[in-house]
Amino acid sequence: MTSDTLSRRNETRTALDRLAAARQASDLRADLGDHYPGLDMRRLGGVGVVGAAGEGARLATLCRDHGVAVLALADDHPSKIGQTVAGHTVEPLAALARLDRTTPIVIASHRLLDAAERLRALGFQTVLPFAALQVLAPDRFPPHMFYEGLLDDLYNNRDRYARLAGRLADARSRDVLNAVLAFRQTLDPDMLRPVLDDDDLYAPKGLFEFSDREVYVDGGSYDGDTIRSFVRRVGSRFEHIYAFEPDPATYRALQGNFAAEPRVEAIHSGLHREGGILRFKDDGSRGAIFSADGTIEMPVTTLDDVVGQGRVSYIKMNIEGAEIDALHGGERLIRREHPKLALSVYHRPSDLWRIPEIVENFSSDYRLHLRQHDGGIIETVLYALHK
Repeated sequence: MTSDTLSRRNETRTALDRLAAARQASDLRADLGDHYPGLDMRRLGGVGVVGAAGEGARLATLCRDHGVAVLALADDHPSKIGQTVAGHTVEPLAALARLDRTTPIVIASHRLLDAAERLRALGFQTVLPFAALQVLAPDRFPPHMFYEGLLDDLYNNRDRYARLAGRLADARSRDVLNAVLAFRQTLDPDMLRPVLDDDDLYAPKGLFEFSDREVYVDGGSYDGDTIRSFVRRVGSRFEHIYAFEPDPATYRALQGNFAAEPRVEAIHSGLHREGGILRFKDDGSRGAIFSADGTIEMPVTTLDDVVGQGRVSYIKMNIEGAEIDALHGGERLIRREHPKLALSVYHRPSDLWRIPEIVENFSSDYRLHLRQHDGGIIETVLYALHK
């Protein structure tokens, strides 16, 4: 065993050893419950809720349905304050100060760290994410796709996570994996604090650099925000950008924003395993996905079909859980061109190990790096760079 292998094992020891010590997934669930000693799921009488967007409204509705009193619903966004959400008037977060400090405060957002810090500073003893309720009591609080089967995935795929730790190319990536696994076991955003990266979400400086001949695939372009970030980074020195966006209204905005730039090719389609029309489920909760019960029909295509024999040097994908299908739809291109890859690996729990395995299967010469860009479940990104 090499010294580097030993180092990698030591750096991921805490989270992986905790998984190895579990005899069954229920052990992880019990440990999660122990992390919040002020929370009694059997006698959950009342809570304060922070976050009045989609997940906050869903939580307030579920609380009502299960006899849990929402003692306050708070959100500091100016557009939310004063609105009525699920029968509650939204107040600023400071209004929670009137509550007893033993009241559990539930953060109904995927962005956790800043809110948790503010709530603890107010003296609340039990501050937890909505995700904890979803994982501990999925019958009453159905899980968002980000958390569905979270602990079962950790337990059942312990060997795969250990293998991923051994395949990551740098110590920072192994630290990130350790922190992400620790967060998923506790749902405590403090676990992520030491590894948060505030650099460019899809191109951290120091990890890789761009040339002046980049051909960029932007999977999940929205209105072009990530394209603008890319253009700022390369100083407008690039050859071509393929910009994929399936939503009709957003596509029109994307197209209009780059109408004067012929090198940006706006494509009204999502990326998938094969071309066609799929149903799309958009509930506004950062979990919009292609789903058989979706209410919106949207076109999809493949990278292999669009690019054909053309050249691509850099691919970014943040496509709401369709990353795995889209990778398979671009397999020939990736095997041939070996582009830089920046891939979201958080939309489903298993994406964290499945997506690296797929990339590695395409080419064992990819170096795998992991970075965390947010204090919650979102914005975990795999960067794969060909040797």
